[in-house]
Formats: sequence, structure tokens, C-alpha cells
Amino acid sequence: MPLKSTAIFTKMAPHLEKHGAAMVAKVGAVYCFELREKKGAKAVVYTIDLKNGSGAIKEGKIEGVKADATFVMLDNDFIALS
Repeated sequence: MPLKSTAIFTKMAPHLEKHGAAMVAKVGAVYCFELREKKGAKAVVYTIDLKNGSGAIKEGKIEGVKADATFVMLDNDFIALS
């Protein structure tokens, strides 16, 4: 079963395409999210690069990009946070 949070990351992508360069200029960081459906489950990783170029968002890690911060949480906690 896909994570609920996948929908949130999917919705972020068009905004990043439109406003990515401005966001990179303001934020200047790479965020990695390790999300699990429940404790002990395999993590699904999303990376948001707001440090390089016009930004990027990807399921998984972005090759050659090191995260400035990694958030490890359950899917439902990410939904509540969002």
C-alpha cells in the first residue's frame, strides 16, 4: 500500500517547477524524509533539494546530493505535520 504522504510530495512537484529557483535562493538546504507506514516497516525516502539549481523533488535519494537534514517519522505523523 502506498504511503498517504506520497500525495503530498506529488502535489509539491508542480510548485517546485514553477517557483523552484526562488525557493532555492531563500532556503538553500536539502531535506530528506524517511517515512514508514508503521514501526519496523521499510522506509520510503523522499528528497527535496532546495539548494541546487532550480530545485528538485524525488522519491529516493538524489545522486550526488547530501541532505542537510533528515526527518525520520511514520507516515501518519508526516500527514499530521503537513
